[in-house]
Amino acid sequence: MKFAAVLAALAAFAVSQVSGNATIVREYDALGATDQGALHSCLDNYRIDNWASSLGQDGMDCGGRGWFKGSHNYKSPTDCYDACAGLLVQAINRGASDVECDDYEGSARCWMGFH
Repeated sequence: MKFAAVLAALAAFAVSQVSGNATIVREYDALGATDQGALHSCLDNYRIDNWASSLGQDGMDCGGRGWFKGSHNYKSPTDCYDACAGLLVQAINRGASDVECDDYEGSARCWMGFH
């Protein structure tokens, strides 16, 4: 049990990185239980249904969480999704209830996640 608590604490403050410049900048699992299946479905739908609008607009309420996105001088919303989706999947699998991924293209930045 103590090992699981230590692992959860480490996951809450973990900084993950994949190829490119996408990084989890915030991850907490302290806001209560999440429906991981629903969050995975929300993430899948977020790419299809919600990125067609301006990247500067926030997203949706889904899976019991508020999804958000935004950017500063970032060229492509789907690039942002593609860069961050895998990291968000990992965070969902760890039980995160509040997570943000940032991606950088030079000095341009985008972010997405849920809380």
